[in-house]
This record gives sequence, structure tokens and C-alpha cells, in this order.
Amino acid sequence: QMFAFESESISVKVEGNGSDLILIHGFASTPDVWSGLTDKIGSDYRLHLIKIMGFAGSKAPTKQPESYLKTLRDEIARYIKEEKLDSPTLIGHSMGGLLSLLTASRETPRIGKVIVVDALPFYSLLFNPMATTEMVLPQVEAMEKQLLALDEQPFEQQVKASVSILTKQDDKKELLLKWSKSSDRKIYASYLKEVMSYDARPELGGVSCPVIVIHAYDEAMRVPQKRLHQLYTTAYAKLNGVSIKTISG
Repeated sequence: QMFAFESESISVKVEGNGSDLILIHGFASTPDVWSGLTDKIGSDYRLHLIKIMGFAGSKAPTKQPESYLKTLRDEIARYIKEEKLDSPTLIGHSMGGLLSLLTASRETPRIGKVIVVDALPFYSLLFNPMATTEMVLPQVEAMEKQLLALDEQPFEQQVKASVSILTKQDDKKELLLKWSKSSDRKIYASYLKEVMSYDARPELGGVSCPVIVIHAYDEAMRVPQKRLHQLYTTAYAKLNGVSIKTISG
């Protein structure tokens, strides 16, 4: 089922019947990341699969907004209002997790629950627990320019290096590479810059619905599990009642 919701930034596909779950994929990805989940629970829930336009071969927006993340947040909120969804659960992976938090911070009375998968409210904390937006902005702006200037082959090599730590399955690595290569390069670079420099921690106080944060851990990360869990705990310190769970392996 496709709703008559019109937006340049997102499209929505709806499956199943039951309680409303809004699924938001991550950076340079597609709703296909949820395929295993939809096979298991699709018959018991009404799934609203958000596709972020410009990624993985989808048509990019014609206008560049002042903030891509805030535009997506507002469009997801508009979708909830226009379709009159009753206390939906937002489930977001990576960048989608950040978007779930941003949406809930502005639309708390309309949101029933948020489930965040592998996302911090400020992505750059992974590299520097003391990071600030001002500190990382010059670096990510330079990264944006570099990405836009890369030819296809060096871009592919750079993407291969990054996807190698995102999944253990070789076929999934090839799929992630395909999605990145078929993404609009301008969209790719702009979203990456914004995700790495956006600090949503000051906005967490606006979230009053229950939030569950799930993060992966594996020895290949070469970070002690306790240190990683503490990073998540500290990052979400301003979010009352948050539940943080580690998935090993």
C-alpha cells in the first residue's frame, strides 16, 4: 500500500495491519535493511517503511535545504499527522536512529516509543568522547569537499573500507557498496557532513516517551565492551528512563 503522501525528501511504503511501526533506515541505505524484520513481524504490525530520497538509486530532491536532517524530521512528523497515526513506534538504524530521536523531541505527544539501533545522539563521539560541533565542523566540511571531488574508483575504494566494518557477511558488503555507489554523490556528502557534526544531546530533554537504545558489540571493534557501553550511557545521560542494551557478536 502506498499512501498519497507527497514529499521530495521521503517516500513511504506501508505493509501489514496492526500497531503502527515507522522504520527509518540509515545513511546510504534503503528500507531493504528491514527485510528480515518485516518477514518476522509484518503480519502483526502496520509497517511504515520510510525511504530517504537520494540514496541507493532513488531520485534526489531538487532543492538543497538548510538542514537535511531537520527537513527529514519535519517530513516524518508531517506524515504522522497527515495519516493520523496513533502513538506509533519509531525504529531507526544509525542515521535513522538520530532522526527518530529528533522527531520524538518535537512530537513527543504523538509518539508512543522510540527504538534506536546503533546510533549516538552525536556520531563524532565515537572518535572523540570530548568532541563538539565546532571542533569537528572544519574536518567534516573538508571531507564533504573531498567526497565530491573523488572519481568513481577512489570513491569505491573508500566505501569498501567503511563497509568492511558494518557487517560480517560478504554478500551484504557487496549490497552496501552497491547502495553507496548508486546514491547521489551530493546527497551522500551532505548527509555525511551533517550527521557527523549534528549534536542532538541538547534536544534529548524534549523526549518524554520510552526510548530503547540497542548497540552492537564485537571484539573486532578493538574497543573494550565496557568502554563502548559507557560511551552510550554518557551520551544519553540527558534522556530520562532510557534503556541501553548491548548485542554481542
